[in-house]
Amino acid sequence: MAGKNRTKNDRQVRDRVAELAAARDRLDAEEAERRRREDEAFERYARADADAAQIVAERDATLADLESQAQRARDAATASLGEVEARQREILAEFHAGGRKADDLAAMFGLAVKRVRTLLRQARPPVGAAAPAAAPQARVATDAATPAAPPAEPTDPAATAAVTDSAARATA
Repeated sequence: MAGKNRTKNDRQVRDRVAELAAARDRLDAEEAERRRREDEAFERYARADADAAQIVAERDATLADLESQAQRARDAATASLGEVEARQREILAEFHAGGRKADDLAAMFGLAVKRVRTLLRQARPPVGAAAPAAAPQARVATDAATPAAPPAEPTDPAATAAVTDSAARATA
């Protein structure tokens, strides 16, 4: 009987080993399927990561281009505003040379008196620049028949503005 039990035990052991191996194979198959799904997910993630990098690069390039456009627009506006301000200075200097005081100009144009005075000062020619009235004086000085005489009052509108502006400052 011992032989029969041994055969029965051997068969039970083999059956159990087969069950365990089958369970392991199922687990291995499930593991292989899980790994395959994970590999597919890794690939999708890597593609999404590459897409994100491309989007960031495109965004950065677009923002750099926009910043460049914005700088060009700022530069163009600054240049245009400079031209407009130069025209405004000339107009204020014209009124000032015509006898209007800085206070009057400020009231007329709705500017601060300090701003009007600054614009009038900027409208004056540089100190080293030759005034247009100086050229006729030089011609007169070279004429031997007529002695050169300085004009009684400046004829240059900017010089008139300078005299009027300094007189206004002295009374203020």
